[in-house]
Amino acid sequence: MKPTKSKPSSAAKRPRFNKWSAEAFNFLPRYDAIATRGDNVWNPDAAKHAINFIEGLCKFTEGKWAGEPFILLKWQRALVGNLYGWMRPDGTRRYRQAHILVPRKSGKTELGAALALYHLLGDDEPTPEVVGIARDRAQAKLCLKRACRMTEQEPLLTQRTEIYQARLVAPQSYGVYKVLSADAPSAHGLNVSACIADEVHAMENRRDLWEAVMTSMGARKQPLIISITTAGTLRESLEHDLFQYAQRICDGSLDNPAFLPCLHYADAEDDWQLEATWRKANPSIGETSTLSWYQEEAKRAADQPSYETAFRTYYLCQHITSAERWVRMADWDKCRKDFDIASLVGLPCYMGIDLAQTTDLSSIACVWLDGDQMYIKSWNYSPEVGAGIRARRDGVPYLEWSQRGWLTLTPGDTTDYQYIVKQVETIALQHKVRMIAYDPYNAQNLANDLEGKGMNVVRVPQSFLNLATPTRMWERSITGGNFAHDGNPVLTWAMSNCVVERDANDNPRPSKRKSVERIDPVVAGIIAVAASLHDEKPAASVYENRGLIWL
Repeated sequence: MKPTKSKPSSAAKRPRFNKWSAEAFNFLPRYDAIATRGDNVWNPDAAKHAINFIEGLCKFTEGKWAGEPFILLKWQRALVGNLYGWMRPDGTRRYRQAHILVPRKSGKTELGAALALYHLLGDDEPTPEVVGIARDRAQAKLCLKRACRMTEQEPLLTQRTEIYQARLVAPQSYGVYKVLSADAPSAHGLNVSACIADEVHAMENRRDLWEAVMTSMGARKQPLIISITTAGTLRESLEHDLFQYAQRICDGSLDNPAFLPCLHYADAEDDWQLEATWRKANPSIGETSTLSWYQEEAKRAADQPSYETAFRTYYLCQHITSAERWVRMADWDKCRKDFDIASLVGLPCYMGIDLAQTTDLSSIACVWLDGDQMYIKSWNYSPEVGAGIRARRDGVPYLEWSQRGWLTLTPGDTTDYQYIVKQVETIALQHKVRMIAYDPYNAQNLANDLEGKGMNVVRVPQSFLNLATPTRMWERSITGGNFAHDGNPVLTWAMSNCVVERDANDNPRPSKRKSVERIDPVVAGIIAVAASLHDEKPAASVYENRGLIWL
C-alpha cells in the first residue's frame, strides 16, 4: 500500500512576508507595484510612518465607530502602504498621482480626510499647501469637515491646528488645508503640495480646476494628487479618462511608475445581481456596508429598472453611460472599424439630417447598406460661439473635436442653415445619395431648398410610427456585429448619451428629453436608416400586368 501524501494547508501555500515588506502590501487589484517599480526602492519606515499617523492620531468622525481610532481596512492599508512606502533614487516619493476608484459606502471620504491631515501635519513638507477639490464648494467641504473633526478629537492634532470656516491651518509650519471647487472663477496662483480630489465623476468634464492644480505643483519636491471617486456616467469626462489611463497601467499597455491605480470595480460583463460581484467591487462589505444592504438595493434595482444604472454605477463602479441604458458601449466599441468610403461605391447610400434649433449641434449622417451590414459616417456642425460656451460651461470638448477635424464650427452664434444646405449638396453628390430624410420640426425650409435643387427628400417626423423600425434596425445591427463606424468621437459621445423611450406596444425611439446630453448624430443616423425604408419599391400591382377582369 502506497503511503498517501497529506495536502498542504492553505496557510502553507501562502508565502509568509514580513509585516512591513513590499510583498505584504502588494495586493492592489489588477496592479503589481513591485513588477512596475523600475529603479524605485521600498522603504518600510516611510510606509510605517504614514500608516501609524492615521491609525495613531486620526479617529472616525461618523457612524458606529465615531470617536474610535482609524484602523485601516485591508484594502486601505495596501493603498496607503504602497502610496508612501516606495521611494525614488533621490529619496522622494515614487508616486506623484493616485487614482482610487471605490463604490459608495466604502469609507473613501473619511480616508481622504485622514490623508489630507497627513500631508498637512505629518509629511515634513515646508509650508504645506493642501487643497481639496470637487465639483462644487459644498462637496469639497465634506472632506475638510471630517478632517477638522479628527483634529478636534485628538489633543496632539488640536494643539497644532486652527480651524476656520473654509480652511484648516497649521501655524507652526505655515501650512494650510483649504477647499476649491470646479465652479470657482479662478484657481491660479497656487503652490500645491498635495491635493485630494473628491468624487471626480461629479466634476464631469470640467478640467480647468484640475489642470490649474496640476500645473501649480511644479515647485514642490514630491507633490501628490489623489483622486477618490465612484464611477460616472459620462464617457467624455475627467473621471472616465483617469479610469482608462489607470486601466492601461494595470494591463501593462502603459508604463508610468509614478501613477498608482487603485481600482475596485466590477467588470461590465459581471452579473450585478450576484454577491460575488458586490464583493469584487466593494472591498469594505461587512465593514462600512453590510451584505444585507446590498441585497436590498440589488432587489430594488431589479424591481425598478430606472434604479439599475444608479446601483451599478455608484455601488459596483460599472461604467454605465446613460441614465437608462440602450446599447452597451462595449458592443458599440466592437463596431469600430477602419473602412474606406470609396470601397462602398455601388452600395445604396441614404442620408439623415437632424438640425439644431438655433445654437447647438446639427448633424448629417450617411448610411450604406450591404444586406444586413450597415456602414455609418457622421458629419457634425456647431456655431462657433455656442461651441465655446459649451466647452466652458459644460466641459463638452467641442473645441478639441474641431481641432481634430471631427466637428465643423460655423461663424456666428446661430445655426448657419445655408452652410449646411451646401454641405448636404456636396455630400449627397459625392456619395450618390439615393434619398435624404429629415425631421420637419425644424428643417422644413432646408428641405424646400433641397427639393428645389432636384434632390429626393422625405419627411420623417420623430414619432414612434416613423422611428420604431429604424431604431430596432440600428440596435440589431450593433448587437449583431453588423455595424461599422469609424470611431468618430462626436457620434460615440452621442451614442453614450442616448436613451430610448417606448410606447405602450414597446416600440422604441431615441429620446432627446430623457437622454443625458445631445444625441443629434445618432438621431441623424436613425433617420438615414428610415430613408432606406422609404426607398423600398412597392410590389407591382396585379392590374399593371393583366388589366381588369369584367364579370
